[in-house]
Amino acid sequence: MKKNLLLVALIVSCLLPMSVTTAKADGGEILKQTTGVVLGVGIGPAVGCLRGFVKGWLWGKDETAEALGNKDGALHQVIGFATGGVVGAAAGGVSGVLMGAYDGVKYGWDKPWSPENFSWAGSKLTDYDPFKWD
Repeated sequence: MKKNLLLVALIVSCLLPMSVTTAKADGGEILKQTTGVVLGVGIGPAVGCLRGFVKGWLWGKDETAEALGNKDGALHQVIGFATGGVVGAAAGGVSGVLMGAYDGVKYGWDKPWSPENFSWAGSKLTDYDPFKWD
């Protein structure tokens, strides 16, 4: 048992300096990428939830009003807002959380500190499709 432990310690002591040297060479870039992923996964779901909630509510409202017969009718819009909007908002919020975490991992490493990293691509709050995955 002690012999195996000594052998493992010897192997680790030989490999550790090589991995530290390799990591040290990329130091600043790895820190930036790691920070991008951690912050993207932390902030992305909150932003994705908000944007997915709003976009889902609007989508659900419009789809329900259209299914009732008149997409532009005031009564149809009110009914769509109260029924389909709620369902769309719930689905959009959940999907937005998952997509926000996915964006944090995907863009956090390749493009840290970009709007895509925090699920904020697009110029408006509703320029977001929580139901479209890459």
